[in-house]
Amino acid sequence: MVKEAEAAKESDSQKKKVIDLKNEADQYIYNTDRQLQEHSAKIPQAVKDQIRGDISALNEAIVSEDADKISSALEKLKNSSMEIGKSMYAQQDQSSEQSSEQPQGE
Repeated sequence: MVKEAEAAKESDSQKKKVIDLKNEADQYIYNTDRQLQEHSAKIPQAVKDQIRGDISALNEAIVSEDADKISSALEKLKNSSMEIGKSMYAQQDQSSEQSSEQPQGE
């Protein structure tokens, strides 16, 4: 009985790891998709396409229930979704440069 419990413990540990990764991946997909929708006008199309491709890859990895695939695809989405912030920051920089170049009321 103890041996069965030890064997089940390892199996349960793997299942828990996959479930935790799937939950994290689902949450990250949701947040990234929401950011894409909210800031769509400020994000270049190439960046949007890359992120959507990474979301699709992560969804496929989730279905596979392979912890390594999920983890790898999640990391890839995290890296590509950083481009959202970079795009918004770059656009904010451009708009502040343009407003500082305009002459003030003389």
